[in-house]
Amino acid sequence: MTSSLTLLTVTPSALQYNWGIDGLVLWIEDLSSDNSLLARMPDLLQRIGFAIELQTGWDHRYDSGTLHPLYGYRILLRDGTGLWHAIRVDEAGRFVHTVPLEELDYEIAYDMVMWVDL
Repeated sequence: MTSSLTLLTVTPSALQYNWGIDGLVLWIEDLSSDNSLLARMPDLLQRIGFAIELQTGWDHRYDSGTLHPLYGYRILLRDGTGLWHAIRVDEAGRFVHTVPLEELDYEIAYDMVMWVDL
């Protein structure tokens, strides 16, 4: 009797997004085909936060007593349907929650995120 062993490795799909900084606003656009970025926001913000650490020189090993550079931005996420959401992070740059802005226009969402209570 012979037996066959099958090894199956499951890895999460890669995050598909664009991001950039526009003045005081950090914008993120969901490029996934299944509109899944909002559900993976903690991982996404960790990646973007690390990129900002590299750009600013802020180091979580030594500068944890100061505010994370990501905390200084107002953050907008455009989901797969085209709607914008305000994203709140804590002082350490970790995801807290979202506020749906229900807006399709970037300029209006930009203005709204400046005034929304995060």
